[in-house]
Amino acid sequence: MVPSFVVVAVGFDATQALILSQVALSLILPVPMIALLILTRSPDVMGPYANGRLTIAAATAAAAIVLALNLLLVLQIAGVPLPGFAGAG
Repeated sequence: MVPSFVVVAVGFDATQALILSQVALSLILPVPMIALLILTRSPDVMGPYANGRLTIAAATAAAAIVLALNLLLVLQIAGVPLPGFAGAG
């Protein structure tokens, strides 16, 4: 909670700080998702509890969706025109 209090005490807009923190977290999210996917599919690590093919496929699809959405976000922030994706601002 200390960083939150510091951000507010310094005078930043709390709502904008929250939005920026969530954007940062969303950009970092694929790292643990991919690590968990690799670890949980390994029989050496998980033994008999390793993920099956359906779970691996679902987790891979989820990680791919998050990565694709993050790519779209980064491209939109960079100002790259994306046909079919109208900017909110």
